[in-house]
Amino acid sequence: MSRLVPGLRRAEDLAARACLAGCSALVFVAAISRAAGAPILWAIDIAMLLFIWCAFLGADAALRAKQHIIIDIVVRLLPQRAQRALLIAHWSVMLAFLAALVVLGVQLTLLNVERPMGDTEISYAYVTAAVPIGCLLMAFTAARQLLEFVRNPKLAFGAGESPL
Repeated sequence: MSRLVPGLRRAEDLAARACLAGCSALVFVAAISRAAGAPILWAIDIAMLLFIWCAFLGADAALRAKQHIIIDIVVRLLPQRAQRALLIAHWSVMLAFLAALVVLGVQLTLLNVERPMGDTEISYAYVTAAVPIGCLLMAFTAARQLLEFVRNPKLAFGAGESPL
């Protein structure tokens, strides 16, 4: 299992990069073809699909790297014990929110199975599936970070970093 997780993370990062590259390439080709008078109607729809997946996969990568925006000006003034309690509450609320998004995202995906995406015959469910899958990945990341922090609060953050 310990070797599986890093491999999955690398695959996730590679998929996010591929989605970003594909999205950029499709938008560029669509713009050139439109300027040439021969628009590719499906290119923007596929670019949107790739962008959505890139956003959710990238959000998990940012969470893994602890690079989400944090506003902690007030929290830093609190005693360390209160900071620790707030961090645990923060991750708990985040996990509950992500779990709700997974459940609602699955429902949304199932509702969109029959709906075609724009000018393509592709199911819109491929777009909406990014919500539950991306949120599930982020929930696993947040749960791992919470467990890491509970086990050893000193190792959970680098030197000079605030817990929140």
